[in-house]
Amino acid sequence: MTKSKSVNAGSIIGTTFHKTAIGVVIAGAFGMFAIGIATLDLPSGTGAGTHATVTRGAADGTTALSDGQGTDTPPVIAKPVMVTLANSTVKLWDLFRQIGYEIDGVRTHGEVPRLFLASLPEDLRNLAGFSKRKITFIKSTLPLILHANELILQDRARLISIRDGATGGAEISADDRAWLEEIADRYGAHRPNPEELLRRVDIIPPSLAIAQAAEESGWGTSRFAREGNALFGQRAYKAHKKGIVPRQRGEGEAFRVRAFDHLIDGVKAYVHNLNSHFAYKDFRATRAAMRAETGVLDGYRLAGALKRYSERGADYISTLRLIMRANALRVFDRARLGNPGAPDA
Repeated sequence: MTKSKSVNAGSIIGTTFHKTAIGVVIAGAFGMFAIGIATLDLPSGTGAGTHATVTRGAADGTTALSDGQGTDTPPVIAKPVMVTLANSTVKLWDLFRQIGYEIDGVRTHGEVPRLFLASLPEDLRNLAGFSKRKITFIKSTLPLILHANELILQDRARLISIRDGATGGAEISADDRAWLEEIADRYGAHRPNPEELLRRVDIIPPSLAIAQAAEESGWGTSRFAREGNALFGQRAYKAHKKGIVPRQRGEGEAFRVRAFDHLIDGVKAYVHNLNSHFAYKDFRATRAAMRAETGVLDGYRLAGALKRYSERGADYISTLRLIMRANALRVFDRARLGNPGAPDA
């Protein structure tokens, strides 16, 4: 795990650490945790006493599944088609086989199943073969990253619609004005201006997110990943914000590593951090320039704008790019979550 100095906006999201099981939700809907979520209470070292609940809700707004500049697609609301538990990598790989989830298939056709893990399996660090461990990590985190990006694209599509309407002379409705104010507050923007907000409300290329998660969490084997579903080394500095104290924290330092109830919470916090904190202004500017140039985001190039993410600076960027090259991660920037099933499927 890199010695990161990632700075963060927002509060700790949850402090319940899941140590013995992972919850898997294959959600038949665009809004994963808005539509289905597995919450776990599993006694340590047992297979009994498992409590899994599925909470359903409505997803609102529209969903743009292109690069954020294309056609809006109305949301489809559907039931989760499977809620299951797996307390080992063996069971997780059995699940991968059951649903036909193969990395080579994703590289070929780009479609990723809507399989969402609450936590990584506890025995991931003991998995024989580094290659299989990396594949397990990629297959576990890619759907979560794509889902977090989907949620952002919903807001981005609405921003584009409001901006284009105003450019064409249409008056911004009261509801849209209130929504713009809320988005500006959420992202730490000074003004609720759609054009300015579009620089913040944008996705993180999966290649970059996977590379950072791999480096910061030791491919999911770090103590922070195991105990706190923390994949990105984000820090919490305020005393009232709970997290995990690093064992080798420097003398006089008071930060904790942020911890989360579920992996998706950490992924969303990471994306929001890059999209809102002042430290990553250059990152957002580089991304906006890419949008203006080609409309396509290049995670490999964007990595160069993250010198402030780690105390290692340029060396950290070199490491991220090496991870991307060695594991052929850039192909995942074209990946997409599979279509949800019908509501009554």
